[in-house]
Amino acid sequence: MASFTPIILSGYNLGQRHRYFNSIVHEAKKSGVSGQEIETLPEESAVYRLFKIDLAIELKHVDYIIHNLQDDDMLYVSRALKATWLIDQRDIINPKYLEDVLFPEMIKPAVTKMKHWLYINVRDPAMCEEFYQHYKDNTFEFALKFLNRCSHQFILEEAPKILTKLSTQSLKVLCEKCPGVAKIYFDSLATDEDVKTSYLKQEQSYYNSVKCVLKLDADVFLDITERYFNMNRFSRLSPLATDYILRYHKTRFTNKLELYVAYFLHIPTVAARLSVEECQEVVIKLARASYLQHWFQYKVVEPLIKRLRPDKRAAFKKLVFVEKDIGERVAEWPYPTPESPTPADTDPHIFDDEDCMPVYETHCDFRCMLKKRKCARFENCIVESCVDVKTNLDRLFDEFRFIGFERALHDLGQRLGAAGSADRRRDIFLVLVSKTGGRSDAVAALLRLAARHSNEPPHTRASILRSLVKRADVWRLPADVWQLFLDFGHGLGLDGAPSEAACREGLHCVVIRQLLTGACEQAVRDAFLNDFSTLTEYSLKVDERVRVANGLQNLLAMDAVDLESAKAAERLHQLLDVIEIYHVRVEAVSPTVEAVKSLALRDANVAQSLLERLYNARIGRRELLRENLNIRRDQGALMNALRHDPHALELDKVVDIIATEQAQFNEFISKLVIYFNQKDDFTIQLRSVLKEKIVQQQIESCKSVKLARPLASLLCEDFEKELHEFDGAGKESKNVAAALRACAVRARPAVNLAEWGWRKAGVKAVATRAKRCRETERAAFIRKLAAEKRTVRVALALCMRSAGGLLLDTFALAAKLRPVVAMRAALPYFRRRGAAADTKVWDIVKPLLSTVDLTSRDRLRKLIRKTEWIPSDIKADYCGTLYFVLKKISRSGSNYVLRDLCMLLPEVKEETIENLLLSMFEKTSEDEPELAYPAIFVRYLMLSRDHEDLEKRFSKVGDRFFEQLERLRCEKELNFQLRLDSIMKSLKYNAAFLDTKYPLCLSVIERVLAWTQTFMPKEEYFEKYVCVHLTMLYFKAVRQSMKQMPEVFADPKRTKSEGVEAVGFVFGKYIAKEVAELVSTYFDSIIELYMTALVDYISDNFTWGVSRATFTGSLLKGMLAEAVGIQRRMAVCVLKDFRYDVKDVTRKEIEELMVQDKSIELFVCAEILN
Repeated sequence: MASFTPIILSGYNLGQRHRYFNSIVHEAKKSGVSGQEIETLPEESAVYRLFKIDLAIELKHVDYIIHNLQDDDMLYVSRALKATWLIDQRDIINPKYLEDVLFPEMIKPAVTKMKHWLYINVRDPAMCEEFYQHYKDNTFEFALKFLNRCSHQFILEEAPKILTKLSTQSLKVLCEKCPGVAKIYFDSLATDEDVKTSYLKQEQSYYNSVKCVLKLDADVFLDITERYFNMNRFSRLSPLATDYILRYHKTRFTNKLELYVAYFLHIPTVAARLSVEECQEVVIKLARASYLQHWFQYKVVEPLIKRLRPDKRAAFKKLVFVEKDIGERVAEWPYPTPESPTPADTDPHIFDDEDCMPVYETHCDFRCMLKKRKCARFENCIVESCVDVKTNLDRLFDEFRFIGFERALHDLGQRLGAAGSADRRRDIFLVLVSKTGGRSDAVAALLRLAARHSNEPPHTRASILRSLVKRADVWRLPADVWQLFLDFGHGLGLDGAPSEAACREGLHCVVIRQLLTGACEQAVRDAFLNDFSTLTEYSLKVDERVRVANGLQNLLAMDAVDLESAKAAERLHQLLDVIEIYHVRVEAVSPTVEAVKSLALRDANVAQSLLERLYNARIGRRELLRENLNIRRDQGALMNALRHDPHALELDKVVDIIATEQAQFNEFISKLVIYFNQKDDFTIQLRSVLKEKIVQQQIESCKSVKLARPLASLLCEDFEKELHEFDGAGKESKNVAAALRACAVRARPAVNLAEWGWRKAGVKAVATRAKRCRETERAAFIRKLAAEKRTVRVALALCMRSAGGLLLDTFALAAKLRPVVAMRAALPYFRRRGAAADTKVWDIVKPLLSTVDLTSRDRLRKLIRKTEWIPSDIKADYCGTLYFVLKKISRSGSNYVLRDLCMLLPEVKEETIENLLLSMFEKTSEDEPELAYPAIFVRYLMLSRDHEDLEKRFSKVGDRFFEQLERLRCEKELNFQLRLDSIMKSLKYNAAFLDTKYPLCLSVIERVLAWTQTFMPKEEYFEKYVCVHLTMLYFKAVRQSMKQMPEVFADPKRTKSEGVEAVGFVFGKYIAKEVAELVSTYFDSIIELYMTALVDYISDNFTWGVSRATFTGSLLKGMLAEAVGIQRRMAVCVLKDFRYDVKDVTRKEIEELMVQDKSIELFVCAEILN
């Protein structure tokens, strides 16, 4: 074994040294060395350790591989994971052993890397099932990686349990292995609301995920498509998918032909796959479908019609689009069409209370009004409708759209002589060009006609030639017809001479023909290069593309030889465009690479972009290595030099690149340290120069920190020694020493930072080490870090990501040592853990809100104001505590917290609410309006549990509230009205109405009504009184419904469905009874006043949505059930205003009931049915 040490790598570049290193390992294996001998080998450098690991892999020495997996250095961990045979060690590679024994002894990055290794290498279905079962409860995303490698039966059993957790990519992976998962997923859309919600958020993506099922189980995929394809949003299937369906599942296509052609399939592929007779039949069927008339046009079915022979095409188009003699039309789809699942109701529910909005003081600034008058003149602007006006050319196209070429040539040829303007003749020729269809005989006939008009103006002939070149492959014409083309294009630059009118396409056509037949003429070549094009816009055949690409390369290469640098660079860029577009294979020693290299020697700045393009295209990297190193100052260029020619690495240049560039050079430095760290190697010199550079920069400025990271890796075993030197060098080297400490994790061999402590190692290095620590070390790290004020933040970050029981202790220590840090950590903790968060953390943090000064900490105030992160069981207490803290600080956002509190009133402690409301009576600043949130006072009073509690609340808060309102009424009428409107709206308080613990809501409403009567006469403010009475009736309807159907209101889901219908029906009956009483007390026409108030009440107090539609329908049924005679007209009025809210089925049912009532039949017919 001693014959293999010392290990001295030989070789010129990185690849050669790799190969030499591997040869030493193979020779050692052949020598018969044992596993025990491997462990006793010395480790003078990283190469020795890698040698031992590779040898252990070859010898399958399990213990030594496990030992390296537990190392702190990820280099050795990654190397040890090359032992793929470890998968066969079932006593080690099983989830229980890994989680209980191995992973706790590995650093966190090593665990992550090994989990990825497991995902790649574990292939046995039984092992995959074992890993999936173990991880599915805690780390589902990792468990899912194994599921697609399990047996089909197991996947089908597990799929229904995890549908809500499947992303689009996960679904695709599972469907590729087991197509049945697609059927399970889409079948669940009808029954599982959670799956449906996630599906509708990414509908197109989920559908795309199951497209792979087409070739695995086409019936499943086509069933899904025919049921769930979104005809308004989804894109058509690809040409390949279309071809597969028509080839192997044509029956499905035939059964629902209109659906497949109009929405599913790629129409050009359909035309190519079907026979001529079938294409004809498809077009006729589509034309008969009246339900497709919005889609059916000539343009969409053109590929199908073009399959017909030219002599039959015109007659068929005339039959379908002009005469429309296609037989009996079909009005409706003859089969069910696909549609997206009906989305869940996300609209606001009528049982949800509205958010409390503040009442602000109203000020009118006359100067602002004057400024705004400058836009008044735009208020009455006239919006004109934009209608497309057809040009003469459009009309001519429409006239001959369904006429064949021969007839069009005859008719339009006669019109040419009579055409009075060049533009009209141009339009005629353009129509004829479009009718040729690219056929050579038609083009020849057209050019013969054009030859008789060769005296047309240049711009007219140029337009005709441009259109002809685009529509027909003119370069393939016979010689005699080609000559007609050239004669018609005289004076347009087709011979390379200056052009009288722009005709690039004509010149391009000449260039293509000459490149295909031989060399390009000098004049044509010069004109073409002055306005170069890659000619990709023309439909060339495969062999033509090859010849054109070679010809363009020769043209550009020859022209670039003698040009000045800038012009030569332009030609070479065009040459690279040709190479890229035509996918030309470029050899490393090709003329292109040599030309770029020559240009780089002449003018490096001009050649820089060319070198970049060649490098990114992976062309000539070795040949242009030194040139690339001058312009690409990144790790890729340095690694490229290391692989091919390390001598190209100039010491000063490398140091300059590392010092000035922002990128990291970890890989480059690591390769140097491992493979080029011998006596005379580049690494030794680089370390010395880098150290000198650091010292020099430290004297000149503070930029030396950038070089500390590579230096920490290069120092190797001398790291501690050099660090002591920098420490002893005085204040000048303080920054360098601190930077080196922060990069201590890069040192090899690894430094034991835990023994150093944070004072010696630095907080940054300790934090990095702590976040990478083993699970077995984590508790000790947390305790040690939490005991120090400087490192308590690291301890908090570490304990929040672990499952240990040190969380509360760490937060308690943080609250003592650094209260602000504890507060900053608590909010992200609550957000991350959600309902699973330990609420005792709040008990620790709660006192800090009162003790920490938040006045100058704006960012902390914004953080703690994010109440949506707080778990629901502590949210009320949190908001109550936070409000009193923020209220003391000006512009702190306490109003946002107050709005949250208003929605949480039943959960807030009574003492907290009373203190809050009493504090609102006191104005803390002139800008703060009085009683800005009157709704919260009303809701507080409604939460009384008995009469004694109600009187107590009125004595403490209520009486004072109404006294202050009375004062505002006397002083500021306008602002008082705003508060009164808020009070009236807040009387409908669903949280109290739906909870029988609060029986006195009606008493509160009656007291408010009695108070309003003191200044609002009933006759003058009748609509206001109606609104209050409607709220009282609504409360009675809720309580009556709860009494009649307790089982419904005990279930939250049934409350929001059946409960709405019940309350609406009873509410409607109560309204009808009250109207009857009003009519008997006053007069019949009072119904008119009541109707207006009722419509406004429903609009203002019940937010629009699905639940309001249900509620309104039930309300109307209740009114019709209780009302008699003409009083039922009120229901007609409500239905008239809310008929688009009510569901169609319910609306038709109500209309039928109304029509049957003779007393209101006339009103129904006049106001609703008409």
